[in-house]
Amino acid sequence: MTKKLSLILLMSLYASGEGFEDNFKGLWGVGASVLQSNYTNADTESTLAPYIFGSFGTLRIEANRILYPLYSTHEYSILATGNYRTQQYSEELDLDRSIELGLTLDVPLSHGFSSRIAALADVSDTHNGYELEALLYRHDKISKLSILTAIAVQYQNKDLANYYYATNTYTANDGYVFEVELIATYPIVDDFSFFAGVRSYWYGSNVSDSPLASSSNTLLSFFGVGYNF
Repeated sequence: MTKKLSLILLMSLYASGEGFEDNFKGLWGVGASVLQSNYTNADTESTLAPYIFGSFGTLRIEANRILYPLYSTHEYSILATGNYRTQQYSEELDLDRSIELGLTLDVPLSHGFSSRIAALADVSDTHNGYELEALLYRHDKISKLSILTAIAVQYQNKDLANYYYATNTYTANDGYVFEVELIATYPIVDDFSFFAGVRSYWYGSNVSDSPLASSSNTLLSFFGVGYNF
């Protein structure tokens, strides 16, 4: 699956050698992530991984999500979307990460807010399900500190929920997930910045009632240093 993700990224980022670096924009770095999943007896997992919050030409990259504009006006944008699902996997339970593709409708709102509606389906033959998402977000700047704040509601169909939480004695129905996200960046020296973020996922009873789940909450936090192109 990691090879599949790498292939998708390489195809998305392909360009001629001349002016290659000029296409980069945003913060590109390396960070540590800490995943506290809601699986019973699961250990807290720490990993080191690349983090990208920016763009390559018209391609926008937001950590585990890639967005490519298909059609844009002043009122809205339609974007092809790729997502790498990491928050629900479990190495102990042999539950894999998944790669999902779909579409996103991005609509700017008043007072600095924007909204998104996304539909994503598994293309990695992992859970073979789909997710619908409604998200509200905004960017703020306080002196040198940049902050992204987002809240979302996601509908996960029963195929997705069952892959991660079903057992021989329990079948998970479709259900909803509430997500809160906060990402902050702060310049430290020259073109380098420190970044830190947290994503908290709250699942419904279709997940929390599973024998595999110890709670309804999964918490993903990350931090690192990146270079501003």
